Amino acid sequence: MKKKDLPKDYIPSVKDAEWFLDYWKNLPSYSNQEKALDKLFMDVCKRNDNIEDILIKCSSLNDFYSTNIFDIHTVAQHILSLNIDKRLEKGDCSLVNDIAHVEVNGKDHFFYSFATKYCSHHQPGRYAIYDSYVEKVLLSMNSRKHFANFKHEEMKDYETYMSVIGAFQQKFRLMQYNIKQLDQYLWQLGKWYFNQYGLSYKYYNREDVSPFPQNDIRTLFWEGEKKFVGNHQSVGYWKEQGKEWVKTANEQIKQLASKYTPEQFGVITYMSLQYCRHCPYDDLEWILKY
Repeated sequence: MKKKDLPKDYIPSVKDAEWFLDYWKNLPSYSNQEKALDKLFMDVCKRNDNIEDILIKCSSLNDFYSTNIFDIHTVAQHILSLNIDKRLEKGDCSLVNDIAHVEVNGKDHFFYSFATKYCSHHQPGRYAIYDSYVEKVLLSMNSRKHFANFKHEEMKDYETYMSVIGAFQQKFRLMQYNIKQLDQYLWQLGKWYFNQYGLSYKYYNREDVSPFPQNDIRTLFWEGEKKFVGNHQSVGYWKEQGKEWVKTANEQIKQLASKYTPEQFGVITYMSLQYCRHCPYDDLEWILKY
Protein backbone atom coordinates (compact mmCIF):
# COMPACT_ATOMS: atom_id res chain seq x y z
CA MET A 1 0.00 0.00 0.00
CA LYS A 2 2.82 2.41 0.76
CA LYS A 3 3.96 4.12 -2.41
CA LYS A 4 7.64 4.95 -2.93
CA ASP A 5 7.44 6.62 -6.31
CA LEU A 6 5.06 8.19 -8.76
CA PRO A 7 3.12 5.73 -10.94
CA LYS A 8 5.12 4.69 -14.00
CA ASP A 9 2.60 6.25 -16.35
CA TYR A 10 2.09 9.48 -14.37
CA ILE A 11 2.26 12.69 -16.41
CA PRO A 12 1.78 16.09 -14.71
CA SER A 13 -1.29 17.79 -16.13
CA VAL A 14 -3.57 20.78 -15.72
CA LYS A 15 -6.36 18.42 -14.66
CA ASP A 16 -4.34 16.90 -11.81
CA ALA A 17 -2.96 20.30 -10.79
CA GLU A 18 -6.51 21.62 -10.57
CA TRP A 19 -7.54 18.65 -8.41
CA PHE A 20 -4.79 19.35 -5.89
CA LEU A 21 -5.32 23.13 -5.93
CA ASP A 22 -9.02 22.65 -5.28
CA TYR A 23 -8.22 20.22 -2.47
CA TRP A 24 -5.88 22.81 -0.93
CA LYS A 25 -8.51 25.56 -1.07
CA ASN A 26 -11.11 23.39 0.63
CA LEU A 27 -8.95 22.08 3.46
CA PRO A 28 -9.12 24.60 6.34
CA SER A 29 -5.91 23.41 8.00
CA TYR A 30 -4.01 24.43 4.84
CA SER A 31 -5.91 27.51 3.65
CA ASN A 32 -6.39 29.13 7.07
CA GLN A 33 -2.74 28.69 7.96
CA GLU A 34 -1.80 30.27 4.65
CA LYS A 35 -4.11 33.23 5.24
CA ALA A 36 -2.67 33.77 8.71
CA LEU A 37 0.90 33.80 7.40
CA ASP A 38 -0.06 36.11 4.52
CA LYS A 39 -1.52 38.58 7.02
CA LEU A 40 1.60 38.42 9.17
CA PHE A 41 4.18 38.71 6.37
CA MET A 42 2.36 41.04 4.00
CA ASP A 43 0.39 43.26 6.36
CA VAL A 44 1.37 43.25 10.03
CA CYS A 45 5.13 42.71 9.72
CA LYS A 46 6.07 43.50 6.14
CA ARG A 47 9.61 44.72 6.80
CA ASN A 48 12.68 43.11 8.29
CA ASP A 49 14.38 46.05 10.00
CA ASN A 50 13.55 45.25 13.63
CA ILE A 51 14.15 42.14 15.67
CA GLU A 52 10.61 41.95 17.10
CA ASP A 53 8.91 41.58 13.70
CA ILE A 54 11.48 39.06 12.51
CA LEU A 55 11.13 37.00 15.70
CA ILE A 56 7.35 36.80 15.30
CA LYS A 57 7.70 35.64 11.70
CA CYS A 58 10.42 33.10 12.44
CA SER A 59 8.45 31.67 15.36
CA SER A 60 5.27 31.39 13.30
CA LEU A 61 7.02 29.59 10.43
CA ASN A 62 8.77 27.28 12.84
CA ASP A 63 5.50 26.39 14.53
CA PHE A 64 3.29 26.05 11.44
CA TYR A 65 5.82 24.17 9.34
CA SER A 66 7.76 22.33 12.08
CA THR A 67 11.06 23.55 10.58
CA ASN A 68 13.03 22.47 13.68
CA ILE A 69 14.78 25.79 14.27
CA PHE A 70 16.15 25.24 17.76
CA ASP A 71 17.48 28.78 18.30
CA ILE A 72 14.91 31.22 16.90
CA HIS A 73 16.56 34.33 18.35
CA THR A 74 19.92 33.61 16.71
CA VAL A 75 18.22 33.02 13.36
CA ALA A 76 16.22 36.24 13.72
CA GLN A 77 19.37 38.22 14.53
CA HIS A 78 21.07 36.70 11.49
CA ILE A 79 18.21 37.78 9.21
CA LEU A 80 18.25 41.29 10.71
CA SER A 81 21.98 41.59 10.03
CA LEU A 82 21.49 40.81 6.32
CA ASN A 83 19.28 43.86 5.64
CA ILE A 84 17.14 41.81 3.27
CA ASP A 85 14.18 44.00 2.24
CA LYS A 86 15.58 45.41 -1.02
CA ARG A 87 16.87 41.97 -2.04
CA LEU A 88 13.44 40.47 -1.35
CA GLU A 89 11.77 43.04 -3.57
CA LYS A 90 14.12 42.15 -6.42
CA GLY A 91 13.58 38.40 -5.95
CA ASP A 92 17.31 37.84 -5.37
CA CYS A 93 17.75 34.06 -5.37
CA SER A 94 21.12 34.26 -3.62
CA LEU A 95 19.32 35.62 -0.56
CA VAL A 96 17.91 32.18 0.28
CA ASN A 97 21.30 30.57 0.79
CA ASP A 98 22.51 33.64 2.71
CA ILE A 99 19.60 33.31 5.14
CA ALA A 100 20.00 29.53 5.35
CA HIS A 101 23.62 29.61 6.59
CA VAL A 102 23.46 30.49 10.29
CA GLU A 103 26.19 30.14 12.89
CA VAL A 104 24.80 28.75 16.15
CA ASN A 105 27.17 28.18 19.08
CA GLY A 106 30.17 28.29 16.80
CA LYS A 107 28.79 25.78 14.29
CA ASP A 108 27.43 26.51 10.82
CA HIS A 109 23.88 25.29 10.23
CA PHE A 110 22.04 25.21 6.93
CA PHE A 111 18.32 25.97 7.40
CA TYR A 112 17.52 25.75 3.71
CA SER A 113 13.82 24.87 3.72
CA PHE A 114 13.15 27.48 6.39
CA ALA A 115 14.94 30.14 4.34
CA THR A 116 12.84 29.40 1.25
CA LYS A 117 9.67 29.62 3.33
CA TYR A 118 10.75 32.93 4.84
CA CYS A 119 11.39 34.45 1.42
CA SER A 120 8.33 32.87 -0.19
CA HIS A 121 5.93 34.28 2.38
CA HIS A 122 7.27 37.74 1.64
CA GLN A 123 7.31 37.30 -2.13
CA PRO A 124 5.20 34.25 -3.12
CA GLY A 125 5.42 35.15 -6.80
CA ARG A 126 9.22 35.14 -6.81
CA TYR A 127 10.32 32.39 -4.42
CA ALA A 128 9.31 28.71 -4.47
CA ILE A 129 9.39 26.73 -1.23
CA TYR A 130 11.90 23.91 -1.06
CA ASP A 131 10.45 20.69 0.32
CA SER A 132 11.66 17.10 0.18
CA TYR A 133 8.35 15.98 -1.35
CA VAL A 134 8.73 18.52 -4.17
CA GLU A 135 12.33 17.46 -4.70
CA LYS A 136 11.31 13.80 -5.02
CA VAL A 137 8.64 14.64 -7.60
CA LEU A 138 11.11 16.68 -9.68
CA LEU A 139 13.81 14.00 -9.51
CA SER A 140 11.36 11.22 -10.38
CA MET A 141 9.85 13.07 -13.35
CA ASN A 142 13.23 14.19 -14.67
CA SER A 143 14.46 10.60 -14.71
CA ARG A 144 11.54 9.66 -17.00
CA LYS A 145 10.79 12.80 -19.02
CA HIS A 146 14.05 14.73 -19.03
CA PHE A 147 13.51 18.47 -18.69
CA ALA A 148 16.63 19.83 -16.93
CA ASN A 149 20.30 19.07 -16.41
CA PHE A 150 21.08 18.98 -12.70
CA LYS A 151 22.47 16.72 -10.02
CA HIS A 152 20.60 15.73 -6.88
CA GLU A 153 22.90 17.70 -4.59
CA GLU A 154 22.42 20.83 -6.69
CA MET A 155 18.82 21.11 -5.51
CA LYS A 156 20.24 22.76 -2.37
CA ASP A 157 21.51 25.60 -4.53
CA TYR A 158 18.46 27.83 -4.76
CA GLU A 159 19.10 29.26 -8.21
CA THR A 160 19.33 25.71 -9.55
CA TYR A 161 16.19 24.71 -7.67
CA MET A 162 14.23 27.60 -9.19
CA SER A 163 15.51 26.84 -12.69
CA VAL A 164 14.46 23.18 -12.35
CA ILE A 165 10.94 24.19 -11.30
CA GLY A 166 10.78 26.56 -14.27
CA ALA A 167 11.90 23.82 -16.65
CA PHE A 168 9.32 21.43 -15.16
CA GLN A 169 6.62 24.04 -15.66
CA GLN A 170 7.50 24.50 -19.33
CA LYS A 171 7.95 20.79 -20.05
CA PHE A 172 4.47 19.89 -18.84
CA ARG A 173 2.73 23.05 -20.09
CA LEU A 174 1.76 24.40 -16.70
CA MET A 175 2.53 28.03 -17.51
CA GLN A 176 -0.90 29.20 -16.36
CA TYR A 177 0.12 28.62 -12.75
CA ASN A 178 2.18 30.98 -10.63
CA ILE A 179 5.01 29.89 -8.35
CA LYS A 180 2.73 29.57 -5.32
CA GLN A 181 0.27 27.36 -7.16
CA LEU A 182 3.07 25.15 -8.46
CA ASP A 183 4.30 24.85 -4.87
CA GLN A 184 0.90 23.71 -3.68
CA TYR A 185 0.47 21.21 -6.53
CA LEU A 186 3.96 19.67 -6.32
CA TRP A 187 3.98 19.44 -2.54
CA GLN A 188 0.62 17.69 -2.37
CA LEU A 189 1.52 15.39 -5.26
CA GLY A 190 4.73 14.41 -3.48
CA LYS A 191 2.93 13.90 -0.19
CA TRP A 192 0.37 11.66 -1.90
CA TYR A 193 3.01 9.24 -3.19
CA PHE A 194 6.09 9.66 -0.99
CA ASN A 195 4.65 10.14 2.51
CA GLN A 196 6.92 8.17 4.85
CA TYR A 197 4.01 7.47 7.19
CA GLY A 198 2.19 5.54 4.53
CA LEU A 199 -0.76 7.88 4.16
CA SER A 200 -1.52 6.67 0.69
CA TYR A 201 -4.69 5.13 -0.61
CA LYS A 202 -4.89 1.58 -1.83
CA TYR A 203 -7.77 1.97 -4.28
CA TYR A 204 -8.57 5.66 -4.83
CA ASN A 205 -6.16 7.62 -7.01
CA ARG A 206 -8.13 10.81 -7.77
CA GLU A 207 -10.27 9.18 -10.49
CA ASP A 208 -13.71 10.57 -11.28
CA VAL A 209 -15.25 7.09 -11.40
CA SER A 210 -14.21 3.77 -9.94
CA PRO A 211 -11.78 1.80 -12.13
CA PHE A 212 -13.27 -1.42 -10.75
CA PRO A 213 -16.54 -3.17 -11.70
CA GLN A 214 -19.57 -1.87 -9.82
CA ASN A 215 -20.21 -5.18 -8.07
CA ASP A 216 -16.53 -5.59 -7.14
CA ILE A 217 -15.81 -5.08 -3.43
CA ARG A 218 -12.84 -2.92 -4.45
CA THR A 219 -15.35 -0.33 -5.63
CA LEU A 220 -16.71 -0.19 -2.08
CA PHE A 221 -13.23 0.50 -0.75
CA TRP A 222 -12.57 2.99 -3.58
CA GLU A 223 -15.72 4.89 -2.67
CA GLY A 224 -14.76 4.86 1.01
CA GLU A 225 -11.31 6.28 0.33
CA LYS A 226 -12.74 8.84 -2.09
CA LYS A 227 -15.23 9.95 0.56
CA PHE A 228 -12.44 10.18 3.16
CA VAL A 229 -10.44 12.50 0.89
CA GLY A 230 -13.40 14.44 -0.47
CA ASN A 231 -14.85 15.12 2.97
CA HIS A 232 -11.44 16.31 4.23
CA GLN A 233 -11.42 13.88 7.12
CA SER A 234 -8.87 14.39 9.88
CA VAL A 235 -6.14 11.77 9.60
CA GLY A 236 -5.14 12.32 13.23
CA TYR A 237 -8.69 11.83 14.50
CA TRP A 238 -9.24 8.57 12.60
CA LYS A 239 -5.79 7.32 13.56
CA GLU A 240 -6.86 7.60 17.21
CA GLN A 241 -10.23 6.03 16.47
CA GLY A 242 -8.42 3.09 14.90
CA LYS A 243 -6.31 2.63 18.02
CA GLU A 244 -9.46 2.57 20.15
CA TRP A 245 -11.10 0.04 17.85
CA VAL A 246 -8.14 -2.34 18.06
CA LYS A 247 -8.40 -2.41 21.87
CA THR A 248 -11.75 -4.22 21.73
CA ALA A 249 -11.55 -5.84 18.29
CA ASN A 250 -11.33 -9.54 17.51
CA GLU A 251 -8.14 -11.19 16.32
CA GLN A 252 -8.98 -10.78 12.65
CA ILE A 253 -9.29 -7.02 12.98
CA LYS A 254 -6.09 -6.88 15.04
CA GLN A 255 -4.26 -8.81 12.31
CA LEU A 256 -5.66 -6.42 9.71
CA ALA A 257 -4.42 -3.45 11.74
CA SER A 258 -0.95 -4.98 12.02
CA LYS A 259 -0.59 -4.94 8.22
CA TYR A 260 -0.94 -1.18 7.92
CA THR A 261 0.40 1.99 9.48
CA PRO A 262 -1.80 3.65 12.13
CA GLU A 263 -2.67 6.32 9.54
CA GLN A 264 -3.76 3.74 6.98
CA PHE A 265 -5.73 1.77 9.54
CA GLY A 266 -7.43 5.04 10.47
CA VAL A 267 -8.79 5.22 6.92
CA ILE A 268 -9.98 1.62 7.23
CA THR A 269 -11.67 2.51 10.54
CA TYR A 270 -13.44 5.43 8.86
CA MET A 271 -14.72 3.15 6.12
CA SER A 272 -15.96 0.51 8.55
CA LEU A 273 -18.04 3.14 10.36
CA GLN A 274 -19.08 4.96 7.19
CA TYR A 275 -20.63 1.81 5.73
CA CYS A 276 -21.87 0.26 8.95
CA ARG A 277 -25.43 1.29 8.04
CA HIS A 278 -25.12 -1.02 5.04
CA CYS A 279 -23.44 -3.86 6.92
CA PRO A 280 -24.53 -5.59 10.14
CA TYR A 281 -22.50 -4.46 13.14
CA ASP A 282 -21.64 -8.06 13.94
CA ASP A 283 -20.38 -8.81 10.44
CA LEU A 284 -17.11 -7.07 9.61
CA GLU A 285 -15.81 -9.70 7.22
CA TRP A 286 -16.14 -7.31 4.27
CA ILE A 287 -13.54 -4.95 5.76
CA LEU A 288 -11.07 -7.85 6.12
CA LYS A 289 -10.86 -8.01 2.32
CA TYR A 290 -9.24 -4.56 2.18
